[in-house]
Amino acid sequence: MCRRKPTPARRRVRKYTAVFLAVFIVFTTYFELAVKAQLKDVMIRQMQTLSEQGVTMAVEEYLAENAASAEQMCDIVYDNGSVAAISLNAAAVNAAKVFVTERAQRHIDELAETQGVSACLGNFTGLVFLSSFGPPITFPVESSQTVSCEFSSSFEGAGVNQTVHHIAITVYVDLLINNPFRVGETISTASTFEIAQTVIVGSVPTYSGWRER
Repeated sequence: MCRRKPTPARRRVRKYTAVFLAVFIVFTTYFELAVKAQLKDVMIRQMQTLSEQGVTMAVEEYLAENAASAEQMCDIVYDNGSVAAISLNAAAVNAAKVFVTERAQRHIDELAETQGVSACLGNFTGLVFLSSFGPPITFPVESSQTVSCEFSSSFEGAGVNQTVHHIAITVYVDLLINNPFRVGETISTASTFEIAQTVIVGSVPTYSGWRER
């Protein structure tokens, strides 16, 4: 039996299909190797900023709602006008950890969804010299994060027979971008804020402070 030759219309379809597949493969490869790498750098920088913004909002809310609790994180015991002991108020510290951690995670999620990240149209070319050209394109980001807190205290001389006791919180965020472009590395930020300051009158025993994480 003779094999029928394809019609001109079918040959054109095959030709266009082959061209389309070749262009698609080239574009996909270029996007993965050049465009995605450049967009990844943009997203990492912006998500770091967004993470720090969410943490700042959480700490500000804690201070606004729990100013008295922050002042009570350390218990100071006096004996005849001198500081006899300085102890950690574990309940106040743990309550602050829970508050800041939950609020930070919530704010980061909300900012990632509503504010998202943006990249100029030139970034999608994969060419560095065009990265800042064109209108910004904004898209929401889905991410997962782990937030932890560390509290620390320090002492500073403030004149004759006076010492300033500083209490600070450091918030650590480890964040992984899930969508729209999966970033295969963890984005880490650490932000430190002073949340309480107490002037201690009287001699203070040698004390280097404490850390609680």
